[in-house]
Amino acid sequence: MGVLFAFESVRMKDMGVGETMIGVILGSGSGFFIVSSLFWARLADRNRWHKKVVICGAFAFAGLLHYFAICETPTEFFLYSLGRATFMPMIAGMMPTIAVNAFGPKNRGSKFGVYRAFGSLGFILGTMVSPFIFNDIGVVARVASVTMLLSVALVRGLPDPSARVDAIAPLRVSELNPIIKRFLIAFFFIALAEPSVHGFFTAYARDLGSSTRFIGMLLGVMGLVALVSLPLMGKAIDRASPQLILSISFLAQPLRVFMTSCIGDPNFLWIPLLLHGICWGGIEVSAIVYLSSLVKEDQRSTVLSYYTATRMLGMLIGAGISGYLAETMGYVFMFRVLSGAALFGAGIYVAGNLFLSESRTGK
Repeated sequence: MGVLFAFESVRMKDMGVGETMIGVILGSGSGFFIVSSLFWARLADRNRWHKKVVICGAFAFAGLLHYFAICETPTEFFLYSLGRATFMPMIAGMMPTIAVNAFGPKNRGSKFGVYRAFGSLGFILGTMVSPFIFNDIGVVARVASVTMLLSVALVRGLPDPSARVDAIAPLRVSELNPIIKRFLIAFFFIALAEPSVHGFFTAYARDLGSSTRFIGMLLGVMGLVALVSLPLMGKAIDRASPQLILSISFLAQPLRVFMTSCIGDPNFLWIPLLLHGICWGGIEVSAIVYLSSLVKEDQRSTVLSYYTATRMLGMLIGAGISGYLAETMGYVFMFRVLSGAALFGAGIYVAGNLFLSESRTGK
C-alpha cells in the first residue's frame, strides 16, 4: 500500500495531471474512504469478521494495484481513487484491531510499535528498493500486487478477536467520550496538513527536478526513520503516557511542514523527513493505543474507524486546499498555510490536556 501513497501523485504528474486536479482526485477518494471505513468497521465489530474482511481486502487491493499501473487520464485516476477508498479500510482499518487485541494490555505500546515497524520495513522495500530495480512506477505497482497476495497466507494464521455472546452495539458519534471527541477535533487539523507532506511532498520533489529513484531514496529515508522510531515510541508510551507522546507529535507536525517550505534544493529534502518518526510514528502508535484503552474490545474497530474517518476528512479538505494553493500560489505558500492549520490542531490538544491536568489538580 505504501507504493500507492508514495508514487500516486508522481504518477499523475507524469501523466500531465495538474496539481489542482490531483488534489480533487485524492480528496474525492478520501471522502468515500470515510463512509467505507465506518461500514467495514461496524460490519467486523458486529459479526467478528475482522480477518475475513482483511483477506477479501487484500485480494481486491492486489487487483487495484494492477489497475493503477495502467491509469493515464484523470477519469481513470478518479476511479482508482474510489477503489482505494473502498478497499484500503478493509486492511488498514482491521489490522490494528487484530493486533491490539492479540497483544493484550501489558506493554501494549511497545508491542504495537514493533508491529508498525514491520509495516515501515515493507514501506522501505516498496518505495526505496523497487524503483532501483525497475525504475518504472507501473512495474513497481504490479510487483506490489504480488506481495499483497502473498500476505494473505500470513493473515489466515492470525487470530480473530474472540467472539462474545454479550457483544454490544458499535458506538455512535453522539455516544463518544468527550475526551475522544476533543482528540478527533484536534486531529482533524493535523490531518489537514498530511496531503502536503505525503502526497504533495513527492510532487514537490519532482517539481524541483528529482528522478523517480531519488524520490524513492527520500521515501526510503522516511521509512528508515519510522522503522527505528516506532519501537522507541512504543516504549515511550508504556513508560510515560500516550497523551504526552501525542502532544509532542502534534507539535512536531507543523514544524515538519514549515521546514519543508524552507527547502528549495531537493538534495536537502531529507532533513524534514527526520521528524517523520515523531510526527507519523508518534501519532500512529499513541493514538491507537490511547483510543483502544478508552473503549471496550467490542467497540475498538468502530472507534478506530472514527479516528481513520477523521484523518480522511482532514485529508479530503487538505488535498483540495493543497492542490489549489500549490498550483495558484506555489508549493512554499501551500506548505506554510498547512503548517498553520496543523499548529492550530496541536494547540487544541495540548491546551485541552493542560486544562484537564489543572482541573484534576484543583480537585
